[in-house]
Amino acid sequence: MKCVFTAIFIFFCFLACKAQQQAMYTQYMFNTLAINPAYSCLDESLTITALSRQQWVGFKGAPKTQTVSIHTPIGESNTFIGAILVNDQIGEVIRETGGDLSLSQRVPVGLESYLAIGVNVGSSSYGAQYSDNYKYSPASATDPVFEDQNSIRVNLGWGAMLFSDKYYIGISSPHFFYKDVTSLTKAASKTAYRPHYLLQAGYLLPINDEVKFKPNFLVKYVNGSPIQFDLNASFLLNEKFWLGASYRSLDSFDAVASIFITPDLQLGYSYDFTNTALAKVQRGSHEISLQFRLPVRGRDHTACYF
Repeated sequence: MKCVFTAIFIFFCFLACKAQQQAMYTQYMFNTLAINPAYSCLDESLTITALSRQQWVGFKGAPKTQTVSIHTPIGESNTFIGAILVNDQIGEVIRETGGDLSLSQRVPVGLESYLAIGVNVGSSSYGAQYSDNYKYSPASATDPVFEDQNSIRVNLGWGAMLFSDKYYIGISSPHFFYKDVTSLTKAASKTAYRPHYLLQAGYLLPINDEVKFKPNFLVKYVNGSPIQFDLNASFLLNEKFWLGASYRSLDSFDAVASIFITPDLQLGYSYDFTNTALAKVQRGSHEISLQFRLPVRGRDHTACYF
């Protein structure tokens, strides 16, 4: 039975690598710079966000991801800059650590809306040390699948967003050009990367003075793989608490909660209830985030609920 579950795990890991190849987040609505470099134009403050995700708790070698991002406007201009660091581990042998810098510009569209365009560029260090776990396997000496891999990868991405203080809608490909530069001097990379295209949107609907309702959605498309979508509905209570739920197709149902410890310090948590065959061998996925906002001179430092 253990072998069966191990085979299932490997199968799902293969699907994840083929279909996504990049870390995904349940709290994407609070970590939007990770999926769209134009997002920084929505916030008038210097914002720092840290996030940690542990997927499939209880399963040995389950994916783990940590991100730290920062973005800020430049003076009183409509230009914004940002940066994000990502550490992503899949299984017991695969790890990728790197970062991106982003630059975005917004222009007014009408009286209350803006159009923002952003780009990001960065690099990462990728390593797959199969020999650490499979050094006693006869296949490790002859099968190229078990060869250790170490490479440097470069990344270019883009994003666009149309937004106001009530809504946002964006499209992006934060890893549009993602290439192993080590393969320029060695044999061609064995892994063919396909760009990920993301469509995201949200709307803030005040119900009364104490309750606001915000639906969000995120659609992910990779050529040759099923379209995956996330649907989220959250309520903001007394401008202190976010409570919501999400559904991720082909994966899970999720509970999301967040609290404003102070008006500028937000702590978030989410739990994924897996609805695939992996539910039998793991205890869900945990994700925790912490966001801190600082005022920027000449900017309106009001709450940003996107």
